[in-house]
Amino acid sequence: MIYRLHCSRGNTIGVEEYISYSEIDPTGAWRRYLEIRADGTVHRYNTVYVSDRFGELPDGVWTEAEAVKPEYGVNCAISKELFESAWRSVHIIDERAKRGV
Repeated sequence: MIYRLHCSRGNTIGVEEYISYSEIDPTGAWRRYLEIRADGTVHRYNTVYVSDRFGELPDGVWTEAEAVKPEYGVNCAISKELFESAWRSVHIIDERAKRGV
């Protein structure tokens, strides 16, 4: 698996500020995605809970060349442990949490 941290700060395409944690499989498909917005809003998606009215698990194929383009902000590799820590630390209070998603 590939684990990435992304921060949109400094992007040149007009995206609002957020940070995200991604777990990506060897084929480039997103498996889990956690996004934290500047206002404290959190979005968490995986292959079971793919989308809701606020967003979705990124689709398409992840590539290093695309991810590191400076117009998107800053993107770097992180450890599985850091990803898991972030994933576990965010509590989504809704029906998904009751199902363990």
